[in-house]
Amino acid sequence: MKLNHDPAYAKYGLDPATRRQLSLLGDLILGAGFNVSGVRDHEEIERTHFLDSLSVLSIGGIAEARDIADIGSGAGFPALVLALALPSTGITAVESIHKKCAHIQKCAAILKLHNVDVRCMRAEEYGHTNDRESYDVVVSRAVASLPVVCEYSMPLLRTGGLMVAMKTTISDQERIQGVTALGILGADLLDVVELDPFEGSHSRRAYVARKTRSTPSEFPRRAGIPSKRPLGQM
Repeated sequence: MKLNHDPAYAKYGLDPATRRQLSLLGDLILGAGFNVSGVRDHEEIERTHFLDSLSVLSIGGIAEARDIADIGSGAGFPALVLALALPSTGITAVESIHKKCAHIQKCAAILKLHNVDVRCMRAEEYGHTNDRESYDVVVSRAVASLPVVCEYSMPLLRTGGLMVAMKTTISDQERIQGVTALGILGADLLDVVELDPFEGSHSRRAYVARKTRSTPSEFPRRAGIPSKRPLGQM
């Protein structure tokens, strides 16, 4: 797949070899036996998945992380793109749909991304494994409402780690619920960062929170409960 936004890739430090790998990833997405990403147009893949994923690198602390978990990775975004951009960083893709997990593993193998690990399970389950409270950064893209994403993310972060929830504009109510959830889970909202993946892109924000203390052991609650009864809901 031909890439059309070289200046944007250069801004994020992607050298020609890495861009060639990104181009191959585009071919793998287009050649998948099922519509793995929900997008089939070349330009849309580049904008919606590649450049949008790379935009989190503009947030301080992301590029320096040792380990990053991607919650609800789907077709592997931003996990696979971050793995290409940050070859020294361990990237874990957390995804519950087996077909998508197999796709991520296949892409990582073909691209020789030895820094990618896949956990094929729900985020509520993964938060109670031995990887609990071990990540520097947990990132997600439009996975769920802010309080739900907080409950998925915080149990996986070490104290001092960052949650980056990529979303479009949210309501004041959702933001208030998210801030309340963060307090329950042991974190504070640090910033709301305006992301600019490419010229003319739609409004995109990252809600960034820092974990300040250990998350109570009862979180995340069992599968399905965070979305049915979000923390902070009035």
